[in-house]
Amino acid sequence: MKNFLTMVRELPFAMKVLLVSTAARGLSFFAILAYMPIYLYDTVGMGGAGIGYVIGGSVLVGTVASVYGGYVADRVTKINLIIALDAVIILLYLGLTVLHDPFTVTAILLLTNVASSTMGVAGSALLSELVPSENRTKVFSLRYSLQNIGAAVGPFLGVAAVTAGANGPIVLSAAVIGASLLPLVFFRSRFVPAASPGKGAPETAGETEEAEEGAPSFREVLRTMRGDRRLAYFTVGGILSIVVYGPLLTFMSQYLVLVEDRDTAYQLVAYISAANAAVVITFQYLLGSRLRQDTLLRWLTAGIGAFVAGLAVMSFSTHVAVIVIAVVIFSIGEVIVVPAEFTFIDAIAPDHLRGSYFGAQNLIHVGIALGPILCGFLLQHFPPAVMFYVLIAVVVASWWFYVIGCRATAAAREAERTGSPA
Repeated sequence: MKNFLTMVRELPFAMKVLLVSTAARGLSFFAILAYMPIYLYDTVGMGGAGIGYVIGGSVLVGTVASVYGGYVADRVTKINLIIALDAVIILLYLGLTVLHDPFTVTAILLLTNVASSTMGVAGSALLSELVPSENRTKVFSLRYSLQNIGAAVGPFLGVAAVTAGANGPIVLSAAVIGASLLPLVFFRSRFVPAASPGKGAPETAGETEEAEEGAPSFREVLRTMRGDRRLAYFTVGGILSIVVYGPLLTFMSQYLVLVEDRDTAYQLVAYISAANAAVVITFQYLLGSRLRQDTLLRWLTAGIGAFVAGLAVMSFSTHVAVIVIAVVIFSIGEVIVVPAEFTFIDAIAPDHLRGSYFGAQNLIHVGIALGPILCGFLLQHFPPAVMFYVLIAVVVASWWFYVIGCRATAAAREAERTGSPA
């Protein structure tokens, strides 16, 4: 605890403000997320299938668009981009209170997810600029904990806001983002990192224009990232692992409604949600802050092992004690794997392409959409327990991609050290 408090005190002021803003943004997002299906059904008049397509499609479009968003983050001042995106999201949210045409609402949700995904990428890149490399994983773990606190509290605030009217959760979300935006604007100059020694940031308009002209095009950036095997291996590994841990509540709901009565299933899902949130919030910093680049594969192996053990225990019984124990074990894997992926990408990303690399890594969220589809197919065509065995196979496959990604990184470092080609 003493080391944690010391680390927080030593963080740049801008980073502290950014972390508070992140917590507020997470709370805002989850306050409206839980309410969105109800809004689309009651206010917009969409059917069940349409709601699923709109919400799932918006997340998918936002995830893919974040690759270009990362490229944009490398070309502009990142704090200015974050401020602009916050302002755009506020306007889009307020638009939902007066525009109820299905087509218009769909377009608003698409734009909101694009802005939100791009902001996440820009925030990760800005974190890397503001925080010394030895503290980045610790700060990222702290940020992830704050996001999960927002995820735990947000839905309750959204439900409470409904009592103020149908647009209550939307107005609440816009207000929270607006409040968190103010310190970003007031202290904007504090978010521009000082030039690294020897790198000399451009000081004149002419130098800035020259640097801009020499910047790689988006196509060139894509070509660079496509040729980086380490990034490719970890992105594939990330997609496979998030298929398993990303939609935990969704696939457990799909499973439990088949093997238990509806009331018991709802009760168990509540226990699962509470156990997962408690573990992530409690242990995210404690474990995530211990990650180091030289021991990353060891930690990833432990994390994947926790996923495998948790899934295996889940397949044994639906007794509440067994399920809670399984989720606790499973969630330990999440608090290890999530910061491990950040640590890896932060280590391999060139300074001038940090946003682009985080944008490419953000593609792993495609796995959140794939997980429920895979589990739905398995539950429809095979005995329910088969779902857990397939998920174990998927997460073991993700571990293998992490292994070859770490090996490729070690080979590249050795080549740099000896001066031989990789």
